[in-house]
Formats: sequence, C-alpha cells, structure tokens
Amino acid sequence: MLLKLMQAKKTLELGVFTGYSLLTTALALPADGEVMAVDPNKETYEVGLPFIQKAGMDKKIKFINLEGSSALDDLINKEKQEGEFDFAFVDADKENYKNYHEQLMKLVKVGGVIAYDNALRTHCAALTLNGDVLKEYILETAVYPREHPQLKQLREATVEEFKEMSIMTIAADEGQLLSLLLKLMNAKKTIELGVFTGYSLLTTALALPADSEIIAIDIEKKGYEFGLPFIQEAGVEKKIKFIHSDASSVLDDLLNKEKQEGLFDFAFVDADKDNYKNYHEKLMKLVKVGGVIAYDNTLWFGSVAQSEEDQMPDFVRVHKAAVLEFNDLIASDPRIEASQVSIGDGLTLCRRLT
Repeated sequence: MLLKLMQAKKTLELGVFTGYSLLTTALALPADGEVMAVDPNKETYEVGLPFIQKAGMDKKIKFINLEGSSALDDLINKEKQEGEFDFAFVDADKENYKNYHEQLMKLVKVGGVIAYDNALRTHCAALTLNGDVLKEYILETAVYPREHPQLKQLREATVEEFKEMSIMTIAADEGQLLSLLLKLMNAKKTIELGVFTGYSLLTTALALPADSEIIAIDIEKKGYEFGLPFIQEAGVEKKIKFIHSDASSVLDDLLNKEKQEGLFDFAFVDADKDNYKNYHEKLMKLVKVGGVIAYDNTLWFGSVAQSEEDQMPDFVRVHKAAVLEFNDLIASDPRIEASQVSIGDGLTLCRRLT
C-alpha cells in the first residue's frame, strides 16, 4: 500500500532470501516499475523465482548477486544513480545497517523512503513486539526525540487534565506514522471523526501544506477547546474547520448538501466504535479513489483476540462485538486495499480502489 500511495517506480532491495518482500514490491509497482534486488546468496532467490515468474513480475526485477555494500558502491560510483530511487527496503546483515544507511541516503531521492526490517529484533518471549518494554524503547528512541514541541505539550497536558481518559488520545508513534503517510501521499484535504483534545488533529495539521483543509468533527467540544491553544501556538489553526456535531449528520450534509463526494484525500476515524460500519459507507463516497481511510482502535485493547471468558474492562466488552464485526467487514470489502497495523491500539488503513 505504501508503495502505491507514494507512486514509487524505481526501488532497491538489500536482502532477498526467497523473495516474499521482493514479489510484494514488484506486484505493487506499475508495469514500467523496476526493482534492483541485491543478495550474495543466489540459491534462495532461485527457490522463489518460479513464483515471481508465475506472477509475471520477473521483468521488473534485476537481481544482483553481490554483497550489499559493493552493489551500492557500484550504483553510486559506476552507474551514477544518486537520487534515482523512490524507495529502498533493507533486510540484510544488521551489522552493516549503519553503512547501508549512508549509501542509501545518496541513492534514494529527497522525499523518498528507506525501510529497515528487524529494527526490534528479539527472540526473547518476554519481549513481545507489543510489550511495554519495547513500546517504551520505541517511544524514547524514535518518537519523542522527533515529536513537535506543541504535540509533546498537548500530550502531557492531556494526561494531567483528563487522567485515565487520556487513553482516548492516539499513541505518539501512531501519530508519527500518520504524519509520514500524509506527506508521502501529498494529502491536502482531510476529515477527522472524533477529536478529543486534538493530538491526531494537530499531527495532521502539521503534516499538511499551508493551503490545506481539515474538517474535524466531534460531538464533545470540551476536549477540542482544551487542545485549541496548543494548535494555535503551532500556527495551524487556519487549516482546521471544527464542527460541533455528531459525525453521521455531518457526513450526510457533506454528501447531500455540499456535494463533496470524492473530494477528500484522507480520513481519520477515532469515534464511536458501534458506528464504524456506517461511517465506512459514507467515507467511501467522500474519500477519492486512491485516497485513504484510517480507523483507530481496531485491536480494541487486545480484546479482538480474547475469548468471552477472558477478563476485560466493561467498556471494552460492550464494544468488542462491534469492532470484530467491523474488522470482518474490512477484511472482505472488495472496494479497498487494507492493512491492519499493530501500532497503538490497532490502526487499519484502507486505500479506496473503486
């Protein structure tokens, strides 16, 4: 999905193995796309090659049977390909990630993306990928140091003011992902259902260009007014139109009165879970083909993987069935390409196909 949103055409892969990620990339690129795949081990690539050929993707791939650094040096020095790549994916020898990074920063264009796999690599059962220890590591290492000052202040003020209700705020690493996504897809017009104190709203406003617009809807105004000074201090208030109303009626007005079908690049939903299904149908009309709808809380505090006999808070149990039903709907909706990401409390990204 990421490759399609950023309209990537020329990519580079370090570490191929049998080619699952390589085939994924090739399938996502347009017919004239190109993937340079580098691996010193050709045997494993040849295991996967028949599947790549059967998918009709082998013409997009140039396999280079070399170790990564040598191949990258050749691309930089011999083939003069600096700034020519839209995307790079690295799943190779971890000891050389730092070296690869310096080389790839020359090869990938400004605005392009480098993706590194296994950045949380662990074989310790106690350190699950969703465990508190690793979450803290992610936040302290990769998120908080890059968090905008007003986002940081808003996050901390929300916890102080709203105490346990502050869990309604999206996770900071989720905000970081949304910010990157919005920039890669060049979004300009977005809609947000459910605002609370505005952490996700401020994240969006900071990511969008100066001439962009966000329609933000919430039935409660108190949270938005609490966060408004932070939005104003960040200088992005002019991008936001806040509507104090229930979401369904506003979506109906946008469709029927304001004739805004297909005009939105992106939608973010963090509202009442029982209405996610209804919102989905309306947003599928408002968001353009190729645009994205992002739904928060689709893992619903982990309850989606728990049995009815498991203990869970009452508010989680009450809405669990609605979240499960919504997840089933998304999994079977042929109008979208979907990816459920285990970040925060679960984020489902839906790219509209038709």
